[in-house]
Amino acid sequence: MPERPRDPDDLFAERVARVLGRPESFGDDFETSLVAAIRADRPIRFRLVPRARRFSRAWWKTPASIRISPIAATLLLAAGVAALAVVGTLQSNRRGVTDPYSVATTAPVHDTVTLVRFVFVGRAKSVSLVGDFNRWGAEPVPLIGANGVWTASIPLPNGRHEYAFIVDGAHWTLDPLAPSSSDEFDTKSSIVTVGT
Repeated sequence: MPERPRDPDDLFAERVARVLGRPESFGDDFETSLVAAIRADRPIRFRLVPRARRFSRAWWKTPASIRISPIAATLLLAAGVAALAVVGTLQSNRRGVTDPYSVATTAPVHDTVTLVRFVFVGRAKSVSLVGDFNRWGAEPVPLIGANGVWTASIPLPNGRHEYAFIVDGAHWTLDPLAPSSSDEFDTKSSIVTVGT
């Protein structure tokens, strides 16, 4: 049976244990010099590996490695997400956005839109609706017809609106069942009032 490959961490731990498990051998004068240094209260001389000063050229060139366990990485990620949520909340509060639940308690806005049905009765090949609500034909609303009855339903805000029908693409026709009005050029249009 072939032997399974061993984990690199286990191999590293075994190598470290071998080195640390060896008996230490000191020179004959080590104990004497240690006792003398303690009595003299002077530092023991040993060789230090010089480190580069922080932010020096050598420090920037020195490679560094960081090892993080999966648990620590998960905790760091969760802390980062929580920090982003806190910063986002603080930023939205600075801009005047309040708690989403308090928005429901603000005063109601009366922007009621009512679906209004326009009806044209008569013979025609096509009928379109124009009015102040669609910039007088910039976006005409086509009416759907069957058996001489043409209809269209469009949403209108509350208020007074003027309109007319364009029959067969050329004839300006008023709604005979609605009140009418004239502008300064004596152009007549029908009136519909939505809401109160």
